[in-house]
Amino acid sequence: MPVFPVESLDDPRIEIYRNLRSTNRTRDLGMMVAESDRVVRRMIDSDCEMVSLLASHRKLDKCSDWIPRDLPVYVLAEDDATRLVGFDFHGGLLGCALRPPSPLLAELVDHDRPVQTLLACPGVTDPQNLGVIIRLATAFGADGMLADNATADPFSRRTLRVSTGSALKLPIRNCENLVADIGRLREEWGFETAGAIIDSRAVPLHEVQRPGRLILMLGNETHGLSDELKELCDHRWTIPMTDLVNSINVSVAAGIFLHAVFEQGRRLET
Repeated sequence: MPVFPVESLDDPRIEIYRNLRSTNRTRDLGMMVAESDRVVRRMIDSDCEMVSLLASHRKLDKCSDWIPRDLPVYVLAEDDATRLVGFDFHGGLLGCALRPPSPLLAELVDHDRPVQTLLACPGVTDPQNLGVIIRLATAFGADGMLADNATADPFSRRTLRVSTGSALKLPIRNCENLVADIGRLREEWGFETAGAIIDSRAVPLHEVQRPGRLILMLGNETHGLSDELKELCDHRWTIPMTDLVNSINVSVAAGIFLHAVFEQGRRLET
């Protein structure tokens, strides 16, 4: 593999790794950066086109056996790498790849399968919440995710880390017009929508009968689903809970809902 010792932090070849904590440069440049052995390996094993790796001297010796031979690796002392990326470089390894293209709406639909689950996450703004939701969606068999422009970056370093690279497996569509996309999925491919809401009039989750083709909608951490999206709901579902709290974290709710619809989906397929 081509290994390039970095003599200066101003080297333009490592610019993509600069100040990762406080910038969104990777999104604007059509690239993404992964952190940790596990996520970098999953990035390498994915269909995404790798650009480079940034490694400490210590880490390079430990992972050289699985790094592709043609992938450029830039090597820095750990202290220098910490100054470059803007946080503690204790993991010792970062990887950069081109972002996967946003799938066409039709590419999220399998015409031969009557049971499908899509997840819509409009306005989920916290990268950690989104990363957990992506990991859960992958674990519980979701076929894809719909994210709008208000949603956190699914391919940010933090989201990739929290999702343990699951964002590289789950098809994620960036919807310029989420309402229009949901409308097409309902009208052209027979999907039904279910909104996860807090409302005493909503159907308790233990009484839910999921449709075959389902779009499960989770709202913003503070405000939930907008009125416009609620109007698109064929079903309104809620998690019964005590009156000691008025809501639970959106990623926790996602796990509860996704497990329930996953189990029902498996029964519908048999």
